[in-house]
Amino acid sequence: AWHPEFADANNDGYVDLFVSKGNVEQQPDYAQRDPSNLFLGLPDGRFREVADLAGILSFDRGRGAALADFNLDGLLDLVEVNYRTPTRIWRNIGAGSADRPAPMGNWIALRLTQPGSNRDAIGAWVEVRTDDRVVQREVTVGGGHAGGQLGWLHFGLGQPDHADVRIQWPDGTKSAWMPMTANAFGTIERGAATIQPWAPGRG
Repeated sequence: AWHPEFADANNDGYVDLFVSKGNVEQQPDYAQRDPSNLFLGLPDGRFREVADLAGILSFDRGRGAALADFNLDGLLDLVEVNYRTPTRIWRNIGAGSADRPAPMGNWIALRLTQPGSNRDAIGAWVEVRTDDRVVQREVTVGGGHAGGQLGWLHFGLGQPDHADVRIQWPDGTKSAWMPMTANAFGTIERGAATIQPWAPGRG
């Protein structure tokens, strides 16, 4: 495996895992056609492999990947960088169709800002609380070979239509819990008491 990518690909509130894989020519004893995997997180803590079912099964030799909402529709899309073959991008249509994508669960997406050289708050932790659980994510830019991202932090919520958000900033300072309605983008500026709504086209 070259690159693991954790994110909630189906917005059910459980973290999923995409693994970019592909053996190299210098390993003749291993299978050359080693497909990448998409594992869906289950409520009991196990994972189920669904790459073929999801329509992303590929025998290209993957080297890096990112799960990100490229078209800002609340569904995480997938890009995979391959060795000696073109990069592939898969659009997530959720429970809908190519003409009418539809999320499979509720979600929120967040972006942090703070003064100073670390404007994007690398190293901060984001806590998202719903009725039945608290999920934590660290703000990072890396994660594996030939892949990394810095942008919206996406959280699948499942059925809840709202969540509370708390930030632990890079220096350890914690914010208060702030409410947020589901299926929306929001920016959090350090020191602010509320989450500011954001929509495509606002900059």
